Amino acid sequence: MRKSLVITALVVLSCLAIFSDYTLAQKGPAKDARFEKVSKEFLPQAKKEGALIVYTVWDVEHIRSILAAFSKRYPGINTTYWQGRNPEIVTRVLTEMQGGQASVDVILSDNAPPVLRAAGALAPYETVQKDALVIHDPTIPVVSLQIQALAYNTKKIKGGDLPKTWENVANPKYKGMVALDDPMRAGPLSSMLAALKEAWKDDAKWTNFVKGLKALNVPVHKSTSAMFRLVIAGEYALAMPALLHDVIHEKERKTPIDYVKSAPPVVFPRQAGIYIKAPHPNAGKLFAEWLVSPEGQASMDAVGREAARKDFQSKTSIANAFPKGTKTLPVTDKAFLEDPKKWLDANVKPLWEG
Repeated sequence: MRKSLVITALVVLSCLAIFSDYTLAQKGPAKDARFEKVSKEFLPQAKKEGALIVYTVWDVEHIRSILAAFSKRYPGINTTYWQGRNPEIVTRVLTEMQGGQASVDVILSDNAPPVLRAAGALAPYETVQKDALVIHDPTIPVVSLQIQALAYNTKKIKGGDLPKTWENVANPKYKGMVALDDPMRAGPLSSMLAALKEAWKDDAKWTNFVKGLKALNVPVHKSTSAMFRLVIAGEYALAMPALLHDVIHEKERKTPIDYVKSAPPVVFPRQAGIYIKAPHPNAGKLFAEWLVSPEGQASMDAVGREAARKDFQSKTSIANAFPKGTKTLPVTDKAFLEDPKKWLDANVKPLWEG
């Protein structure tokens, strides 16, 4: 009899747990009271404006999905977008600004917003949800992150031989084993160098690191994804660097890929800048705040873009992917963000090409 009661109790508890999980799933992403408040403030004027225009570097299928989710939340605000590369976005916005055109509301990108801010093309806007962000910029809301990880092919290199930190990769023993991003192309490795220079605050250490990478004597690559595929194929043992979402995707596919959890993630901001001559400024601010909100973060996570919030849980969130207490390496050097070519020419080029 007692055994029967115990079994019955366990079944009931199990059902309650399943029901609890189902209920939580039905609720969707958590809410941020600050966003809910500011949303109500912007919404009446945004609906009067009736439109939202976005320029973005993001993939077409990504921006379509994100704008569809925004339109579902705020019907009556018609959304349109134009997609191009970062240099094309910068040129177009500056040309339109010089012509006095009220052409776009939000520039959704990574490299372009800081460059446009330096040129006076953005209206400063600080998100009310700033305390929730991994990286906060007081003038351009950070809505997503590029998270870099030190990835490796598990068949080409084993645990004991792995570098423990980014700095270790410059060790001569890895000569010929590293797929290296081109440090002069303003790509992921370039941003990592900017983050490390700021974090270390030791010019001699940083200089030796750059020289050590050069001494690895490997070809440099101008496509991070193509470079990562070479590591997957086993042509290289290490990727310097890889993007975390690519690594986790390949791990789920049982590809022989993993990443070094003791190497802190380098995080690069992806931002939503408000154009200074925006024809629909309230809709633009509402969109930026919505992107930062848990609901907006979920829409970006759904298309494989990393969240910017510290409290957003996903497969690619830093809290899930790295050990507790891991400190990130944020890319926050204003000089690098606003003119990466100038920064690279001054700091990296003499060491890399000299």
